[in-house]
Amino acid sequence: MIWWLADASRARLEKAALVALQEEHDWLTSVRIRFLDNLQLCVDVEVVHGGERLPLAVIYPINFPDTPPIVMPYGERRLSEHQYGAGGELCLQWRPDNWDAAVTGAMMVESAFGLIAAERTPDGRTGVVPSDHRTSLAAELRFETWRLMVPEGAWASLDGHLSEMVVKISLSMTARRINRVAHLTAIGAPGNELWISQQPKLKNAGTRTGYLLRTRQDMSALAQHGGGEIDDLAKLVPDLAPLLGKQELPFLIVQEEGGRHTAYDVQWSINNLPLLIPYRIIEEGELTKRSASNRDAILTRNVAIVGCGSIGSKIAASLARSGVRKFLLVDEDVFLTGNLVRNELDALAIGWHKVDALADRIQQIVADADVVTRKVALGGQTSAIAMDSTLELIGDCDVIIDATANPTSFNLCAGTSKRNRKPMVWAEVFGGGIGGIVARVRPETDPPPLEARNQITRWCEDHNKPWEAAPKARYEANPDEGPPFIADDADVAVIAAHATRFAIDILEGGETAFPSSAYAIGLKKAWIFEAPFDTLPIDLRGSGTWEVDTGSASSDVIGGLMAELVGGDAR
Repeated sequence: MIWWLADASRARLEKAALVALQEEHDWLTSVRIRFLDNLQLCVDVEVVHGGERLPLAVIYPINFPDTPPIVMPYGERRLSEHQYGAGGELCLQWRPDNWDAAVTGAMMVESAFGLIAAERTPDGRTGVVPSDHRTSLAAELRFETWRLMVPEGAWASLDGHLSEMVVKISLSMTARRINRVAHLTAIGAPGNELWISQQPKLKNAGTRTGYLLRTRQDMSALAQHGGGEIDDLAKLVPDLAPLLGKQELPFLIVQEEGGRHTAYDVQWSINNLPLLIPYRIIEEGELTKRSASNRDAILTRNVAIVGCGSIGSKIAASLARSGVRKFLLVDEDVFLTGNLVRNELDALAIGWHKVDALADRIQQIVADADVVTRKVALGGQTSAIAMDSTLELIGDCDVIIDATANPTSFNLCAGTSKRNRKPMVWAEVFGGGIGGIVARVRPETDPPPLEARNQITRWCEDHNKPWEAAPKARYEANPDEGPPFIADDADVAVIAAHATRFAIDILEGGETAFPSSAYAIGLKKAWIFEAPFDTLPIDLRGSGTWEVDTGSASSDVIGGLMAELVGGDAR
């Protein structure tokens, strides 16, 4: 519904307020009401300051008075520092974040004039009007289409070096529509870098080289240069002249004494003159502070993930974000289009073995990840040597995660966990998306994995209902038999997230955050779950012993057993 037709009294009030404002102030010289093509109400006004005539449009939005009128200049003009880009809307006293429906369009015009007057001082200098509201980096970047990302530590790498110097830089470049983002990847010539970024390497990104110029000279003229031909800026800084004479299209960063930086992409005009395209520099902070995990405790721990399907892939990516850097990925399967519905991987992985694609995904999240892969299905048709060496690698890890929902794979992981006294985590999603089971076992604290699984099965049977945990079909790309396993990505993500928390809890060490070592997690009212998100703890009772550590056996005992085994008749 058109607001001015639904509320005619408010429309009349808006006109009366504008007429009264013009009669009261001589700086408002013109008020003309018109309608746009979509019947939006628009008021053209002209304000005068310092002899300068400034035409403005006051556009009433469809949702007025629930949202504020839009005040903007005509033409691609930059009237104020408090403006959403050249020709854009003015950011005034009343905005969407503090809007009051009692505010009129006339009050918005008065606010616009106050902003213009405050920024244009009588002596001709530009005044500064402080902002009275907070803006986010994302909001500021909406109108910055050329951006340079500088990882933490890049500038610090230049400490102790000459204050007047020119050094090569390397960058990765990405583009999306009209936006360009440059990522500083190295400072220094290849092979003699002063700094190399630890950020993940960008796939399918272009590369550029350029120069970083450190100088103690006043570069304010360059910093204020809005782009275009460089004119005589090279004369102001002699070091710029040879750089701008290079036809290899360098990217230029200038670091002034005191820490101010400016950045430009240098292109060339049809007249063979260098053109400067200014970049907005974004200095990245320590993103790891966003994580609640004890990253120092888990940074050096090694995690084995057996099964890189929907659950395993999500666990791997989440653990990488939490600080894990060492992975062993075990899976024989190939990623196909049908896997897109639940997996962490995307279309770029189609046709690749899951372990290879997931290893690449992890390294896109953390550049320094150490990922070992094995294309083996535990218990599948492979050589005994390959199977044995894979199990040995699994046993060397600090945590073993079985994400296959395959009984044979579970049994082999369980045996390796017990034999090497390593904690184990596993997860299964119930068919139909009704929920799942997550469990963990720790040496001597919990029963060994097979006994723990038996206790979980008995716990389910005690509810006088069959356990619906086991999927009725395999996860592989081409199952031999059975219907496809049905569960949404959201269902899998919930169970994978809970299993990940179990793994992080073990890796961090110390007192556990989980009073129980297994949980049945419901996602809808079904089976034993009374309601969605119904979570039932399963207490595991200590039963059975973990493998005895043979490292404590004396050399005499070991030697005696060896002699006994090799001696005598083996019949």
